[in-house]
Amino acid sequence: MSLRTALEERGMDGVLSVARQAGPAAEAALKADLESVDWAMLDRQRRALEKGEPKGAGKIQPPEVKPASTSGAPENAAAEEAGWAALRKGRVAIATVAGGQASRLGFQGPKGAYPLGSVGGSSLFQMMAGQIARLRALTGAALPWIIQTGPGNHEETVEYFARRSFYGLGSRTVHFACQGTLPALTPEGQFLLASPGALFRNPDGHGGFYRALREAHLPEKLRAQGIDTVFYCQVDNPLVRMGDPIFLGHHLLEKARMSVKVVAKEDPHEKVGLIVRREDGRLGCIEYSDLPDELSEAREADGTLTYRAGNIALHAFDLRFLEEMAEAALPLHQARKDILALKGSSPEPVKQAGVKFETFVFDALPLADGAMVQLAERAEEFAPVKNASGNDSVATSREALNARTRRWAKEAGLALPEHGAVEIQSGLCYDKGDLIAQAPGLRLAAGGHLITG
Repeated sequence: MSLRTALEERGMDGVLSVARQAGPAAEAALKADLESVDWAMLDRQRRALEKGEPKGAGKIQPPEVKPASTSGAPENAAAEEAGWAALRKGRVAIATVAGGQASRLGFQGPKGAYPLGSVGGSSLFQMMAGQIARLRALTGAALPWIIQTGPGNHEETVEYFARRSFYGLGSRTVHFACQGTLPALTPEGQFLLASPGALFRNPDGHGGFYRALREAHLPEKLRAQGIDTVFYCQVDNPLVRMGDPIFLGHHLLEKARMSVKVVAKEDPHEKVGLIVRREDGRLGCIEYSDLPDELSEAREADGTLTYRAGNIALHAFDLRFLEEMAEAALPLHQARKDILALKGSSPEPVKQAGVKFETFVFDALPLADGAMVQLAERAEEFAPVKNASGNDSVATSREALNARTRRWAKEAGLALPEHGAVEIQSGLCYDKGDLIAQAPGLRLAAGGHLITG
């Protein structure tokens, strides 16, 4: 199908008129941009505009939940053994979604580059790289690290790692996959222009992870290395247990195709998605706003919320399932907002009504023939950095990191100053047990509260 035909069939052929008025260069650039449009996806976007956002939770039940990895529960023993075995055999790759910028934190650069460490100034990337390095040392396996970037920070992220020699992980074992974009539309389903020669586009959401891996040809590369399982996390959570053996073990023992970690909601109005068991028996994630008050406030006999499995965007995947999801028609979520774009004959962009589209990684859950849910202890595993102040901010994340470090150090018998932040040197230990095992050889660095070897 020619570009002209594709536009005419959709009543969008007028989009080229602004570019023609701007000159041959702008027209050529816009045509090249239009040639890259996925017309089948565009048709889905336009149909989604007509239907609107799906609403309502339907008939649901709370999901069965495995105990937290940090709980010491007896049923975690078999899972821990299975997870460590998979890691040692080189069956696991680790993926981190890091497509955002840290502008909301007052920092110029990729969010993963933000220096969150209170003492040593370790960045989010550095903290995660340290965990991977320690896991490699403990398992003797390569454990490839996939970093999903975004179109606005891909080159900067790659350069960031290159300047730091990939934190000693080796350039051949750190892979980058850039997520795609979707064109924003007017409420009537027409294209918006960022400039005479370019469509207004936005990143396709964390659901773009599946296609990003495919476009980077990573599934086949991983399979050639004997990898069949992928651990997934987002870059803004410094408490994440990268490649958690117990989580992976439960995932593998359950023969799950996709698994998810959750934290227990304590406030019924906490703004977090909920993992539920749907009427068809499959797992799904619903928005907190779609849960009626009588369900969101319902409690069990022990006082805990009935629907409390809060989604924290932490998953395990079967590699084959990841490949299948790259072809799946995941739901398109809409964000209606003012967009700065060209309008009519105006030479400069103006604010106007627009619709951005994105997909969510968790919308693959209902498509997984087998899925598992595990609890994460919030104080041990979840303290995201999303805001400059208030909840889920730099301050609250640093406080959580400091509190966890002090708990671990106390159990390891390490003497710490009574006040001030304490940080564990990046890559020193994987978890509390690892810190305890190394305790006799550890010390506080001179002039600071940094636990080092």
